[in-house]
Amino acid sequence: MRAHVVALYSTLIWGLGSGAALAQSPTAADWSGFYVGGLLGGTNSKAQVKTGVGVAKYFDATDTRQMDRAGNNDLVQWRPAGGLVGGYNTQFGNILIGVEASANTLALNDERTVSENFESRPTARFVLKQSVTADWMATLRPRLGWAEDNWLGYVTGGLAVTQLKLDTLLTDNAFNGFSQGSETKITTGWSVGLGGEYALDENWALRGEYLYTQFGKVKSSSETLSTNNPGGSLSHTASLDTQAVMIG
Repeated sequence: MRAHVVALYSTLIWGLGSGAALAQSPTAADWSGFYVGGLLGGTNSKAQVKTGVGVAKYFDATDTRQMDRAGNNDLVQWRPAGGLVGGYNTQFGNILIGVEASANTLALNDERTVSENFESRPTARFVLKQSVTADWMATLRPRLGWAEDNWLGYVTGGLAVTQLKLDTLLTDNAFNGFSQGSETKITTGWSVGLGGEYALDENWALRGEYLYTQFGKVKSSSETLSTNNPGGSLSHTASLDTQAVMIG
């Protein structure tokens, strides 16, 4: 998926460059100074969610292995996104050095439900529901670029932050098993990407950017109760990475 996105983005930038090269600018753009802008595009968010047995009072060894497998899932969503960006550049000849802050929507709200018969008790069945929510992300990134005429190409990478929420629910129809957990956490990570800009005049520019971001894990645990062998716990983790293609 990432290779296809990068190839599509590279083709878009090449196409814009070929068309804009026909319009000769009398002077080269100076990218130094402060700037702000708006962004529109799309994000692909993938959350890896894992639920396993913590304290095994409710589960035997067979159930523990089954839960580790059934509770390992990827939740993936494509969503439209919008955001804001601002920063400061300093240009030395053709070389540009800058720092940039951005904030955009994610709109991740996905869930997965797994329902299986217990391998140790084929007449009993459990249902595991996992859901992940992340509404926004923000970054603070240095930029290193090369400016030529009205064009600027750059690479970027730095700190990223989001708020990730993980909810889980386990029930069964044999022993009234029940376990519910919820955790919301501000989690940090890192972003890396590349982009290009074309200066229309001294005040306005067109921009395209691809950004890959990986965040840290959210962890939680939930008590497990049932009418048979009450007690024990489940452990839960969720990690998130995103790919964004934005124009502005």
